[in-house]
Amino acid sequence: MRVNESPVIDGIPDDEIWNRAIPIQEDFIQHRPDCGEPMTEPTEIRLLYDDKCLYFAFIMHDSHPDEFTRRVAPRDNDFSTEWIGIWLDTYNDDNNAYFFFISIDNVQQDGRLCEVGGWDLNWDGVWASATAISDSGWTGEFSIPFSAFRYSDDEEQVWGVNFKRTITRTNESAFLFRMADDGNVRIEDFGSMYGLNSLPSVRQIELRPYGAGRIQYLPDAEEEWDPWANSGIDARIGLSSELLLDLTVNPDFGQIEADPDEANLSHWESYLPEKRPFFLEGSDLFSMPFSLFYSRRIGSVAPNGEIIPIFGGAKLTGSFNGFRAGFLNAYTGGIKDNNSTLVNPTNYAAGRIVREFGRGTYIGLSGTSTDIPENEGSIYSYGRSGAVDAQLSFLENHKIYSAAAGTWNSDESRWSDNYAYKTFYEYSDDRFDFSGGFSFREENFNANMIGYTSSTGDVNAWIYSGLYHPYSASEILQHWRGSLNAWYNRVPGGPVTSRGISFSNSIVFRNRYSAWCSLGYNGSRTDRYEGPDGTKYDGGMSFSFSCSSDSREKLNGSLWGGLNSYCEGTSHYIGTWINYKPTPVISIEANLSWNETGNARKYNWNFEEWSYRDTDWRSLQLSGNWMFSNYLSLRLTSQMSRFNSEWEMEDSSRDYRHWMNVLLTWQFRPGSMFFFMVGENADPDPLTGDFGESGFTIFTKLTWFLPV
Repeated sequence: MRVNESPVIDGIPDDEIWNRAIPIQEDFIQHRPDCGEPMTEPTEIRLLYDDKCLYFAFIMHDSHPDEFTRRVAPRDNDFSTEWIGIWLDTYNDDNNAYFFFISIDNVQQDGRLCEVGGWDLNWDGVWASATAISDSGWTGEFSIPFSAFRYSDDEEQVWGVNFKRTITRTNESAFLFRMADDGNVRIEDFGSMYGLNSLPSVRQIELRPYGAGRIQYLPDAEEEWDPWANSGIDARIGLSSELLLDLTVNPDFGQIEADPDEANLSHWESYLPEKRPFFLEGSDLFSMPFSLFYSRRIGSVAPNGEIIPIFGGAKLTGSFNGFRAGFLNAYTGGIKDNNSTLVNPTNYAAGRIVREFGRGTYIGLSGTSTDIPENEGSIYSYGRSGAVDAQLSFLENHKIYSAAAGTWNSDESRWSDNYAYKTFYEYSDDRFDFSGGFSFREENFNANMIGYTSSTGDVNAWIYSGLYHPYSASEILQHWRGSLNAWYNRVPGGPVTSRGISFSNSIVFRNRYSAWCSLGYNGSRTDRYEGPDGTKYDGGMSFSFSCSSDSREKLNGSLWGGLNSYCEGTSHYIGTWINYKPTPVISIEANLSWNETGNARKYNWNFEEWSYRDTDWRSLQLSGNWMFSNYLSLRLTSQMSRFNSEWEMEDSSRDYRHWMNVLLTWQFRPGSMFFFMVGENADPDPLTGDFGESGFTIFTKLTWFLPV
């Protein structure tokens, strides 16, 4: 119902204005633990809206409020407590939905789900909520501005809607409109929300000026003290109710916390997750076939360890006339070291357009461009890529996907063997999954100037089948999953590069404990990248396992491990993650990893001959989080790692390193953040490999959210 005044968002829906809304008191339908059964506790929902916001009020009745699980956590953390959530398909197209969740302690989580791009948990809106606990349960209120959504310009709107609630005490999770028995969200099964008329079409402008400063102590540098300061502004302009333009001048795209160290014995660089807000928001629109766009290429690390600066950027995202689109451009500066140019200024551009034709059916066009201008003796160079992909969904559960792409770079053969192809068929229902297909990237296909490309030149074929079985009548078991996966990769007319088969199964218990294991066989193969001419390896068995306990408990964790054949030697690993929550506002985590390989036949490039290699990687990560409130927190993260490598010919190396950050985060008003971080790190001594002399960093940043 439309109103002219807004309710007070204090967590208690007792304002007189809420009485104007017609209450929804239907039973929620469980998907856990008893699929299809009504939730054991009733829920009441009320909805209002005005010219600026949507308002929701929830009354979660509970006969045992003294048994609520409580925890205050950072925003967007997974909830191990009671919570309530809203799903909104604002175009009612069965393809795209926003979600907004709050826990009983008013921890917010939001994001988007798209049929094309999948889950986007990095989308963050600016909205208000509050909760309260009573003798009969708990209550929650939401105020979500229309500026957070994208929707059509129709005078009368019909949106898809669903609601989800969990009850920790009984392990219940349920939707108002029933979803799949395994809990998968099916947008096409949402209910309909009517009565939204004359919604605002003029979009507000949001400004985010920032200032940041840093001082570093670098023990091995010519100038040990390195002060730095910066400022800039981000602008978000709503061009319409469907299109959003992000502009940034002198942005701070750097991430606050470091990437964890890891052992990487492959031929390829590690694929690092994105953590920078500018690239995270709307990232589903830049999900391209064959990883043509990898945002960590922009503003990456120079060979001397410096972060490549980004001078400016622009991003246009949204929908128009049945299309969804995203366009991005960023310009980075150069890096010099002792008057020697390490990195030239570079312009990066990426774009994707998707035309959707009902649920799960679409066609997409993608393109990227990277340009490095001529500079101080270097010649102009460029990289281009393009792709077309399409998906057809039919008969409810069937899907066919195909994609083709090409790359054209100035530093290699541009017009031969530079294409990639992929196609697969998929069937999926509540109990059974099946897929099969192939992909092929030709030898000269290379998107690495702005994307991520690893092995090329071989055809990859696979089939997969999976079963899901819920145990609704069991008092011990929740559900079982099993899958069979087989693959065969080969260079056309050449050697087999990978082949194998694996079977895995997992079991989840009613108490939320779980266990998983996998057994497989990897056939003989040729590694074309090991040694000057490649080499052939015999096959062998592989075994992996994992288990985890209930995340609702004060002390919980997981354990994993495996034993595999590796380059005619062995590889084994084991790890554990432990989480302890002594109070609802404090959590402590430890993550231990140990990976070893033994007697692996490898090529020693230092001696230019084949030999046998042993490696030993060990890592301990410790972290702690203290939530002073929902908006003020102190977080400690640290890691100590060791990597040893020994060759049969007595060529050995060691690599010891550690780092630690203490980060204070304060959201002093909606959308406005203050960060203060103190960090310490020690890289390996270049001669011995032991811990080197420690350096430290003090960093502070203030971002102010200004809606216009």
